[in-house]
Amino acid sequence: MRSFTVRSRGALVALALAACMPRYARAAVITVPAAEGERPAHPPMGVNLEYVLDYARSEMFVDCIKSARTFGSAKAPWDEKAPVDKDGWPTGDAGTVVMASVPVPPGAYIFTCTGHCRLGVLSAGASVQGQGYDRASNTTTGLINVGQNADNLFINFTGTQGAGGGGVKNIRLYRPGYRPPGAVGAPKEEIFTKEFLHAIEPFQALRLMDFTRTNTNDSVEWADRTKPTDALQSGKRGAAWEYGIALANTAKKDLWINVPVKASDDYVRQLAKLLKDKLDPDRVVYVEYSNEVWNSIFPQFSANFDAAKAEVAREGDSSLLSDHGKDNNQYYWAWKRVAQRLIQIEQIFKDVWGVDAINTRIRPVLASQSANPFMLQMQMDFIAKNYGHPSGLIYGVAGAPYLGLSQKYSNDDSLTVDQIFTEGIPDQMKWVKDVTTSYQVIARYYRVHNLCYEGGMGIEGEHAVNAKIAANRDPRIGGAIKNYFDQWYGLGGDLFMYFNLAGPYGKYGNWGLTEDIRKATAKTRAVDAVIAGPMPPVRVGAVLPTAGEAPLTIDAASADAKEGGSTGKGSDGPFVQWSKQGNWFEYLLLVKQPGVYAISVRAGERGTGGQLDLSLSDTHLGTVDVPDTGGETTWGNTPPALVRLSPGQLVLRVGVVKAGMNLRSIQIERRPDNGGG
Repeated sequence: MRSFTVRSRGALVALALAACMPRYARAAVITVPAAEGERPAHPPMGVNLEYVLDYARSEMFVDCIKSARTFGSAKAPWDEKAPVDKDGWPTGDAGTVVMASVPVPPGAYIFTCTGHCRLGVLSAGASVQGQGYDRASNTTTGLINVGQNADNLFINFTGTQGAGGGGVKNIRLYRPGYRPPGAVGAPKEEIFTKEFLHAIEPFQALRLMDFTRTNTNDSVEWADRTKPTDALQSGKRGAAWEYGIALANTAKKDLWINVPVKASDDYVRQLAKLLKDKLDPDRVVYVEYSNEVWNSIFPQFSANFDAAKAEVAREGDSSLLSDHGKDNNQYYWAWKRVAQRLIQIEQIFKDVWGVDAINTRIRPVLASQSANPFMLQMQMDFIAKNYGHPSGLIYGVAGAPYLGLSQKYSNDDSLTVDQIFTEGIPDQMKWVKDVTTSYQVIARYYRVHNLCYEGGMGIEGEHAVNAKIAANRDPRIGGAIKNYFDQWYGLGGDLFMYFNLAGPYGKYGNWGLTEDIRKATAKTRAVDAVIAGPMPPVRVGAVLPTAGEAPLTIDAASADAKEGGSTGKGSDGPFVQWSKQGNWFEYLLLVKQPGVYAISVRAGERGTGGQLDLSLSDTHLGTVDVPDTGGETTWGNTPPALVRLSPGQLVLRVGVVKAGMNLRSIQIERRPDNGGG
């Protein structure tokens, strides 16, 4: 597996204190906690939901006005120029785009509103029938019949006379097969369509990033949020949290929420209270701070960047500064602020839900950039240094390891469908393995889960668009998806949030599992099979010997992650050289049989008094002296650390306390377990 180099400033507190720690006692056995809980029987998978918009494919709401476009003029409903009241209802004649550039389900749509109006349609293949007005209830009703093969639905309301003047309110347009609450044969209340609920049925969790419009949501105070009483749920602040909670309760799904980047502490507190009061007690909530705050294409990048700079200017010696002001990289401040804000959000949720809810029902997740594990390492080190063990504060880390195409293939206008499957996807699978392994090492060292906030097929780009679309519709895409998930879970990955449930295919991407919520595809069938199948066993990590097997030897130069050092070449193989105090080297281990193991480092030095510090998945084992071997490439073993281990993945970190040695290998030997501690 590929190593990556982390160049964060400063070592962990454990290294700083290492000189004060006792040396190993040869008979002492340190029990190292299991790095993970019991893996589930089936692969845990969730799904990202679409925006609530007129061109969305998910048909979420029974009342499709909730996803309609901002009200426009009666003659041009798409212009979004109609005056509206405080709740968003038009105060005069108006119109709206109900659906555009999507398959419009044929059939009879039931229309109702408060106030008098003449209902009209501006779409081919649609007509109004049975319109009427009931003066006693001040209600207009009607039917809109939509024929086959329609791809848009525009409606308007003219001659409006509301209760207090012009305009109409409480506009509803029920999809074919659904009736208003209280109608004969209708259920009391039906918010979400059966088709949508069926589509999300296989998944464990729902990520509301687009549902609540995280990337444009500029809410600061709780009063700024979208409310369930608002006319539309399609504005720049997304749908109301209440609808997300109702969906989780109805569909019996866990939620993954994204706190708006500018949300105040009170906003977070009110959100936590709403979830505690309204969410069913058997549901859990994954809590993420905004979305891809590292990504400069989104406004949350600038909001966080500016907030980090302001904090440093205000406080002078902010915790965002490493080494008391020596760190002048403003981007590092911003990266660390993401971790800082997540911990602040976690603490607010802890106040509302209680300490026992953290990492059980409330699961804070630190999302970072998959292609830059250095960023995540810095953020996790920041949490460890300033707040304590990350495993007691956050549930997991998360990246977005999309299976797409490298530029070599994606920018090739002559790319064929066959090339995508025989060359492009296999090439990218190597990248997915590398970035997933990098995150897995960080997650396992800090004893947190490695999750995916977004992922799936990412075959996008403006070149060879037709071939890319065809590949996403090709039956072979199912096999690629199955291999992709076998690798993710086989590397030790946990909950995976597929992006996206539904969406159109084109030059901007082919993200959806389906283009039509009513139709199964090779993608949906493959994902369903993965979810229903057995959990793949973890296959990555240096496998520790079981009883009777020879000791394991790991080349020190083959670290899965490191800070500092370089590789030298000796007659008996590669070794680590030129390491400095504070450098460290990490090795992913896989324990298959519980028991006692002896860990030693094979190193060489010439009277320099080198010292190493060992940790095993954030359990500090102590400091060990490197023996004087008489030469930097003459090897000898350090005294062994005896550890009792449980099955699972662990990360061994070898830290340099006092430099002056070369490192040849790590040796791990199975020892008899006499029950001592």
